[in-house]
Amino acid sequence: MFNAPAVDPLSPGLPEVLGISGTEYLLNRLQTDRKLNPRTVVLALPDGQTVGGLDDRTQQAFRRFAEHRIRQQQASLRETRRRGWRATAVALILLAFFLGLGSLFASEVTNAVPSLVRRTLEFGFEITGWVMLWHPIELLVFEPFTFKDRIAALHKLMALRVVVRSWKECGIRDEQWSRCCE
Repeated sequence: MFNAPAVDPLSPGLPEVLGISGTEYLLNRLQTDRKLNPRTVVLALPDGQTVGGLDDRTQQAFRRFAEHRIRQQQASLRETRRRGWRATAVALILLAFFLGLGSLFASEVTNAVPSLVRRTLEFGFEITGWVMLWHPIELLVFEPFTFKDRIAALHKLMALRVVVRSWKECGIRDEQWSRCCE
């Protein structure tokens, strides 16, 4: 559930096709499908592999996994904001520089330059200056949404009740899974 399987494009299970752990697969589903708000996750294991207390241990593992990943995501969010403020300082300096160049080409100082070239350089430098702000805006405004969505999905994962059942209890026949076990 926590270790990624080998990639197997012919497997009936999506985690095997994608080569990601079951936990990552579930977490990605919780993050990308906001309407998905399960209260229970049922893990189906081959007959004879279910043992008493596995439900609670797996639920505890989910919680521990989510707690650590939340801390990791929060640290990454803080680092992204720090980089965003640094990038903003640099971008504002570059904006001032490029707006200054644009103003220079808009002034009478550059009258010797043909009008079309002057206007092109004036607007080109102004646009370049404003474009310099895109990266800081992305870091400070848009990237935090990704971290917050991931943290919300991790909270959902922590709240899940885990139920472990055998294939027989879930109505899965052994021959349905024989291809992936060969």
